[in-house]
Amino acid sequence: MKKKSILQQIILFILFIAIVLIVNNILKTYLINRGIDDYNIHLTFKIISNCILGAVSFLVAKKLDLFFIGGLSKIKPQKIWLSIFPLLFLVLLNGLFLDAIPNSTTLNFLLLAIYCLSIGFSEELSIRSVLLPLIVNYFGNDRKAQVKAVLISAFIFGLLHLIKFDKGLYGEISQVIFATFIGVMFGAILLVIKRIYPLIIIHAIIDFVAKLDTINIPVKETISNPMDIESAIFSIILTLPCFIYGIYVIKKQLPLNN
Repeated sequence: MKKKSILQQIILFILFIAIVLIVNNILKTYLINRGIDDYNIHLTFKIISNCILGAVSFLVAKKLDLFFIGGLSKIKPQKIWLSIFPLLFLVLLNGLFLDAIPNSTTLNFLLLAIYCLSIGFSEELSIRSVLLPLIVNYFGNDRKAQVKAVLISAFIFGLLHLIKFDKGLYGEISQVIFATFIGVMFGAILLVIKRIYPLIIIHAIIDFVAKLDTINIPVKETISNPMDIESAIFSIILTLPCFIYGIYVIKKQLPLNN
């Protein structure tokens, strides 16, 4: 396939993801403006949106023959132990900064678990199973192309977090950077273990722990305040090990020939 066609596919898919995220924000604002800020209602809409994004991503990966690079083939997972670090590190990091967990019902916990699983499903399939393989194909499908794809897809993943823009300038910049760090780590691991499903589960567990202190809290009360520069720098430093680990995986674990 010509580079021009692949580039068009990349741009169109990024636009698709952006539109889904924008629609989510519009719907959230619409519900809040009408006095609907119930935790379960908002989570249900987000689950539906994530499932749509994940399902479309799966179909795109199948249509464009991206299953192998995107980790959706039936190949046996390789070096699965590489996924231990992101799970332990990010769960511990999120757990350390948790506030008190509010009183909640079984339904709240169930919805949160489903919601976090839908996040892992949608983000991993869209960024790692579609966008990353498309960029690999654009650059030529060799090891250098894979490294470029990991870095570029991770940066795009970071930039997409700007769409909400609810943390102030410093908060948004830090979010782009630490999301990029995490994206590099996840993308590198995918290319080595060659299956996306472990990353989906890990992503879901990490998010579940991170969101426990907002469970069953009305959406209006969870809107964050702008982050100051010290907090922004601190969050970047805390997630820097993710980037370092991603570089380690690329340099030491990614085969010279795939």
